[in-house]
Amino acid sequence: MSNQPTLQTVERALTFLEYVAAASEPPTVQDVSVALKLNITTCYHLMRTLLARGYLERRQNATLALGNKVSTLYGAYQQSFSINESLAATVNRLADETSETCYFSALEGGSVIIKVLVEGSQPLRVSGLYVGLTGNEYRRSSGRAVLAHVGAEKRAMILNSLSGLSLIVRESITKELEQELEATRQRGWSMDGEQTELGISSIGAPVFDSEGEVYGAVGVVAPTFRMDRSKSELISFVTAAAREATGMLCNVKTTK
Repeated sequence: MSNQPTLQTVERALTFLEYVAAASEPPTVQDVSVALKLNITTCYHLMRTLLARGYLERRQNATLALGNKVSTLYGAYQQSFSINESLAATVNRLADETSETCYFSALEGGSVIIKVLVEGSQPLRVSGLYVGLTGNEYRRSSGRAVLAHVGAEKRAMILNSLSGLSLIVRESITKELEQELEATRQRGWSMDGEQTELGISSIGAPVFDSEGEVYGAVGVVAPTFRMDRSKSELISFVTAAAREATGMLCNVKTTK
C-alpha cells in the first residue's frame, strides 16, 4: 500500500461513489451516511458535487444511481485494453518475422515505458528487459524515436535524467543526441548501437496517434552481431510494424 499523502475529500467522494456502485439496492444519501459513518452534511456536499459532475443521478424517490459520466470513464478504460491488445498483436507479428525480442513502448508523462514485450525465438537472445522498464531514454532506441518527435519543452522534461552529469559531459551528449534525433526524423527510425549495453543493439520506429502526436515506439532488440548481419531487413520489418500500429491508432481516439 502506498504511503503517499491523499486528499480526504477526494477519498470520501470516491468511497461514496463506490458504495453506490456496489449497493444491492439503490441507496439514499442517508443510507450512505450510515454505511460509511460520515456526517450527513458532508454526504450531502459529496452528493451534490458528484451530481453536478454527472457521476451520480438522483431519482424521484431520492435514491442514488451511477450517472452517465461513469460510462465515459469505463469506455476509455475498455478502449485502453483494446489498444494494448492490438499493439500486442503487432509486436507478436514483428517477433515472428524477425525471431528477435520485440517491444512496444509508450510515452507517458516524462517517460518512455515498455508496455508490450515479446521474447525472440533465437537460442541466444536479449535478456534483462521487462514490461515497465523506463529510463535512459536518450540512449534507448524507443526513447530516441519518441524524442525525435516531441516538442522542445517535452524533450527537456524527458532528458532531466541527464542533470546528474557534469556540464561538459551533458553538453557532449546533448550535441550528439540532437544529431541522432535529426537523423531519426529524416529516416523514420532510431538506433541504439550499444549505447545502452555492450553487445546489444536495437532499432525503434515512432508510432503516432490520431492527432498526429507521437504515442510511442515499436522496435526490435538483438545481439549486435545479428543486428549488423540483418540490419536492413530488420529496419524494414520495424518500420512496417510502426506504420501498422499508427494506422490502428489513427482509427481510435487515444488519451494521454
